[in-house]
Amino acid sequence: MSFMESLNVTDPYSPCNLCPRRCGADRTHGRTGFCGADAKTTVNLSMIHKGEEPVLGGAGGCGAVFFEGCSLRCIFCQNHRITKITGKGTVYDENGLADLFLELVSEGAGAVDLVTPMHFAPAVAGAVRLAKEKGLSVPVICNCSGYESVSTLKLFDGLIDIYLPDLKYYSGKTSAKYANAPDYFATAAMAVDEMYRQTGCAVLDEKGIMRRGMIVRHLMLPGNLFDSKHILDYLVSRYGNSIYISLMSQYTPMPHILSNEKAPAELKRPLSRENYDKLCDYLADLGQTNAFVQEMSSSGSLMIPAFN
Repeated sequence: MSFMESLNVTDPYSPCNLCPRRCGADRTHGRTGFCGADAKTTVNLSMIHKGEEPVLGGAGGCGAVFFEGCSLRCIFCQNHRITKITGKGTVYDENGLADLFLELVSEGAGAVDLVTPMHFAPAVAGAVRLAKEKGLSVPVICNCSGYESVSTLKLFDGLIDIYLPDLKYYSGKTSAKYANAPDYFATAAMAVDEMYRQTGCAVLDEKGIMRRGMIVRHLMLPGNLFDSKHILDYLVSRYGNSIYISLMSQYTPMPHILSNEKAPAELKRPLSRENYDKLCDYLADLGQTNAFVQEMSSSGSLMIPAFN
């Protein structure tokens, strides 16, 4: 019996309303949703990844599993090559995906890192459950855009150890412009609350490695200092040091943005070091000590995996 059958859900992909877009696509019969995917759980790349926040995975790094498709699809995305089904990925059922998680751990991974899994949530949740029944004992990380439905997140209750969501935009005008999601902040705020409900305060082991909790990422974008400040105000006032905040400087103008005449001009330039330093100082002044910042050298292609 599959995980979804055990929940008495007949077909979560037809019509599909797993994400906040609620596009209603019949993914079971080959239609693609806004996420660009049908119902076949497709992985583009799995690898040992040592570029996540330093409290994740330990010396062995994270066993990252990059799923194809995305229900947010920001216009500047560094992973844009896999935001739709590429034809080069591998399709897994729940058992195969569970075995993939265990294989990554056998290769030394100190955590399993599920990257953009939510549009395949029923199968991925089932696979995590199976993997834990087969002996998976390292933390399972859900690495997602933040633009998620609370009802879908509840499929992972008790299965995810660490949530790693983005909180990208505060202004509805900004999120409409960059992601066609004017409701982004209100929706993501409810989603992040649900993630925190599931995991609670951050817990690190004696080696300083996270075993449970939440790290909220915010990628600073060129020309959006004030939007970023609002995001930090919100996170610190609501959660404070019970979570970690990861303030990212790695924005990179991708070729598809640079060649697009209609793309916003601010996204065609790199992030200003001065503005990023101002935002780091602002976060410190808010009293947040559980935080990570990046070197400006983190921008560029170095942080982009070699996708299939």
